[in-house]
Amino acid sequence: MNGKNEGKEFAVEVEVDEKAESFSQAGLYHFTYTFLLHNFANFMSTLSAFQLHAVIFKVGFQSHVYVQTALVHVYAVCGCLVDAMHTFDEMPERNIVTWNVLITGLTKWGQLQIARSLFDQMPTRTVVSWTGIIDSYTRMNRPNEALALFQRMVVIDGLEPTEITLLAIFPAISNLGALKLCQSCHAYGEKKGFNSSDIRVTNSLIDSYAKCGCIKSASRFFEEVSAQRKNLVSWTSIISGFAMHGLVKGALDSFERMEKVGLRPNRVTFLGVLNACSHAGLVEEGLIFLNKMVNECKLVPDIKHYGCLIDMLGRAGRLEEAEKMALEIPVEILNVVIWRTLLGACSFHGNAEMGKRVTMKILEMERAYGGDYVLMSNIFAGVGKFGDAERLRKMMDERNVLKVAGHSLV
Repeated sequence: MNGKNEGKEFAVEVEVDEKAESFSQAGLYHFTYTFLLHNFANFMSTLSAFQLHAVIFKVGFQSHVYVQTALVHVYAVCGCLVDAMHTFDEMPERNIVTWNVLITGLTKWGQLQIARSLFDQMPTRTVVSWTGIIDSYTRMNRPNEALALFQRMVVIDGLEPTEITLLAIFPAISNLGALKLCQSCHAYGEKKGFNSSDIRVTNSLIDSYAKCGCIKSASRFFEEVSAQRKNLVSWTSIISGFAMHGLVKGALDSFERMEKVGLRPNRVTFLGVLNACSHAGLVEEGLIFLNKMVNECKLVPDIKHYGCLIDMLGRAGRLEEAEKMALEIPVEILNVVIWRTLLGACSFHGNAEMGKRVTMKILEMERAYGGDYVLMSNIFAGVGKFGDAERLRKMMDERNVLKVAGHSLV
């Protein structure tokens, strides 16, 4: 917590401590306590919440559903999950909001199993309850469970998804490439008016169609959206979609059209066009976009941009430039993936000397991944350095390094 928030928290704590008795004497209404608790949640002020909890107990609001729900909320937001669950268990009466805030708090702190158990115990579930648990599974990268819950909500409970529910399920649809469900959500959104009223739904549909392998549907839907409604996310989604499918002309043309309507690209937009250039082998164009990003738009590249550029240079055989760029990456963002990308390029082009240097960089950062040793050994063998290849294999055995077996998804 920064100094500014600490000062605010201290002021609140002093006020609660000094005026606890006056609160009791004045007989503050329940909404006053609820308001204060929500403020404490906003400031993550755990100590203030504990102090006010004592005041609430003292003045007799320990059974008031709205006040106790606010207490559950502030404890859950602050990560005091034991206190949140204890307050919840002690409540003689709970409403749907009480259940929802505790479940949301549990999932926020990674306690998805406990949250799901509570969800299954709920006496009544609204679309808000379903949306919250679906979103939790999506965020925890468990798309199958998210889709199963979505279908259960619609088919068994007969609830109609809101636009927020659709936004929660789209990432799971994209993750699994569930094109039919994407089409169903498209039709449902059209029927309910979400596609035309909420640009977030529009953008999610463009992104999901592309990730489900149907770039034609993504492009067609994008073109149906009026120019006035399209925002930067809309353009970035279609640019990234074209890049994902290797359609470099579509990506670059969309970037140019976007600039003509006066929108300024961000880091994600540039990542999309750089990916497109990489897949198409347009090295010079990619470097021009990098220059535009840094010098015109004043954006600092992150590790994904560097990774894309090194992959692009490596594919083109411009290994010296790729190595130079890798060495210039700020150390605070540099990771081993960058060097592995370059090592793969060295293997493809048979550059053993650079491959050896790159392998040393990798081993300085991580020694436990067997694939690095195997790839470098293969590079040596490919250029006839069988002695060096054998020494690397022996090094693997001495360090008990294992290569994870590959697998494919059909």
